[in-house]
Amino acid sequence: MRVDALADLGIKISIATADMVKYPFIAQAREFIAKKELEFKDIVDAPAVRKRAKQRILASFPDQPLLPPDKNMEVEIASYPTAIILASATEDSLLITRYALHEAKIIKRYLQSEKNPAIVSVIAKSFKWQIRTDTYGTWIHFANFLKNTSKGRLIQVSKWKLGNRALDRGWVLVSSEELSRLLQEEVQERIETSLNNKVTALPPEIQADVDELKEEFLKVKSQLEEKFDIGPRAEEGEYPPCITALIDRAKSGAHLSHTERITMVTYLLHQGVSTDAIANLFSKVSDFNAEKTKYQIENLAGKTTGQPYVTYNCSTLRTHGVCLNTTDPICRRIRNPLTYHKIKQGIPAKNPTAKN
Repeated sequence: MRVDALADLGIKISIATADMVKYPFIAQAREFIAKKELEFKDIVDAPAVRKRAKQRILASFPDQPLLPPDKNMEVEIASYPTAIILASATEDSLLITRYALHEAKIIKRYLQSEKNPAIVSVIAKSFKWQIRTDTYGTWIHFANFLKNTSKGRLIQVSKWKLGNRALDRGWVLVSSEELSRLLQEEVQERIETSLNNKVTALPPEIQADVDELKEEFLKVKSQLEEKFDIGPRAEEGEYPPCITALIDRAKSGAHLSHTERITMVTYLLHQGVSTDAIANLFSKVSDFNAEKTKYQIENLAGKTTGQPYVTYNCSTLRTHGVCLNTTDPICRRIRNPLTYHKIKQGIPAKNPTAKN
């Protein structure tokens, strides 16, 4: 079965079912599911889809194997939106972040090995990118380039600075590998946005799947989160470089990734900053919604779980591109941003030195 999609200049290219398995977020995959008339209520009666959806999420947990896609392509395609629903319903920010990054990395590998440039073009256009090709290679509009290089790890690497790029009247030249990396940022953001949609009134069978995932994640969560004696609270001038940079970007209205937002919010909550004050930091961000922002901050503060979330360890922040890879001597002695100010205040850190 093949589904046609319009590409450049009105040329029709074929999107195979196998392509939809690799890129389940594209419109053609959603249309495929719609044609199969698979609705939310039908998932209850689709145990193969539910099982595969849980496998997708479990694969993002520590020490879990990455299972190959289901041989039934319809099951594989349907498992993606189902996994989004299940992960979102857990309301566990750490689980959600790990799952989003896991899916985005898989898709990045598919993009890097993609032999059909037309498929990559379709994916780029699914994010409303402006893209063109000529004898020099692939060009994307500078607005699309800046959106994805002004956050996370990319903002720290000189090759992603606009001043270091080949430019042509608002277009930026990128290699195929660079295009894949930028698309990974878009994919991860789309997944995280989908995962942040609150899920309510779940059928008992789906709720059982969610509870099972939460129980399994609880078994490994201690490997990812640690409790820290942060001592006296930090003054603003004693915040670690990564937090200071995130606050400055938020105040300027810059986009922060899901991981960056959680990092900044959890850190400030542990320093006693009020929910309203933290929410106000996001007021200049383009997608700011006061009610939604306050709900998310309260969730991280422990309103729904009864316990506030701990800021990610430095090793996790390096993985997600939030760490500035600074040569700051204090950063080289800690394993979590919450203990940075203790050393600055002259209080010996009790936690082991972070490995760098």
